[in-house]
Amino acid sequence: MSLRPDHRRSIAALGDVSDPSCWSGTPWHFWRAAKSGGFVEIPWELDLSRITWQRWLWNLGGLMLGRKGGFQYSDWFLNLAEKQIPRELFETEIITCNQHFPRAASVKAAGGKLSYYVDAPFVALASGRGLDLHLPAAIIQRATALEIENFEASERIVTMARWAADVIVQECRMPRTKVHTILPGANLELPVDWSFPGFVKGAGKSRDLVLGFIGKDWARKGLPWLLDLRDELERRGWRAIVQAAGHAPAELAHRKGLEFAGFIDKQKEPERFLNFLTRCDLGCLFSKHEALGLSTLEFLHAGVPVMGFAHEGMADTLPPDAGFRFPSDTPIVEAAGALEGYLTDEEAQWQMRENAQKWSPHMTWERCIREFRELWSTGNIHSPVCPWLGLSAGTPALL
Repeated sequence: MSLRPDHRRSIAALGDVSDPSCWSGTPWHFWRAAKSGGFVEIPWELDLSRITWQRWLWNLGGLMLGRKGGFQYSDWFLNLAEKQIPRELFETEIITCNQHFPRAASVKAAGGKLSYYVDAPFVALASGRGLDLHLPAAIIQRATALEIENFEASERIVTMARWAADVIVQECRMPRTKVHTILPGANLELPVDWSFPGFVKGAGKSRDLVLGFIGKDWARKGLPWLLDLRDELERRGWRAIVQAAGHAPAELAHRKGLEFAGFIDKQKEPERFLNFLTRCDLGCLFSKHEALGLSTLEFLHAGVPVMGFAHEGMADTLPPDAGFRFPSDTPIVEAAGALEGYLTDEEAQWQMRENAQKWSPHMTWERCIREFRELWSTGNIHSPVCPWLGLSAGTPALL
């Protein structure tokens, strides 16, 4: 492989960056926008299917030793993964979406440079923040040490949300000047001829208030809590349903007020996914733990207001003027009271949807790449998108 001068920057992930199914499509969207914007050219194409029997053997050995999981953090896995990648790519300036792959030592040995774009550091994920990995202590210790080693040798560390940046500074002890935050775009592209649906009156009265939900990990993402909120609204005399993407788990198959839209392939059925989003009055995410909250970005990009718990990554994706921001310990009755005020004021409903539509153009990967280009060229981002500040303070002028 011979790289031209304009091909000296590449994007890596734990998988094939050129495959839309890699990590919910985030590296793919990042790469496509970066390539279109002249920022990055080359995707790393790691084929995880070529490391299948080794994973099985590791897991079998783990069962015998009482150890569960952790193969992807082992030297065995990382050696196999790095051997798949042409050496020329290790010589480039790499932006990786994974904390452990490639290893900084491998990049340094080849003469390359390494930066990160991650949703959360491993040290947080392994301790129940953003996600709960449930790994053996020895694996956590080794993976944490490797993460810190990688971060120390990197050029920059960019996180998708502020809380992750704080953890990297405070717990990984990285200098604040090295750590930055850039909100990603929604993994959703609007059609060229797209126009937002008109406001529909009567939510909760003459028609159902539609509460939207997206997420395979439905328990962690708060679907039971959302259903309890729906039940409380109904008890108070309001019409409401929860519309969820995917198929009903056995535990919720007969739950009242819950409708499942079936599995939607966002890449192959973008129109169907967009229709699902815009049928909702509010996009909801009440996760116990969440590194970011991509579904709220997707709802906002479609012009739909959002609501959820404003903690961890979700705190960065819930605009106060286009939705509801609740503390994570909010009682159901308190959230229902806030929604009652919303349902009795159709002017407020209309304004919230108008504001969500104003947020839409800021929820793109093109905007994200503009911030990356500015950071790389100046060392700073003058006016980053900050949904938590509201429209007046949190949105730069669109270029």
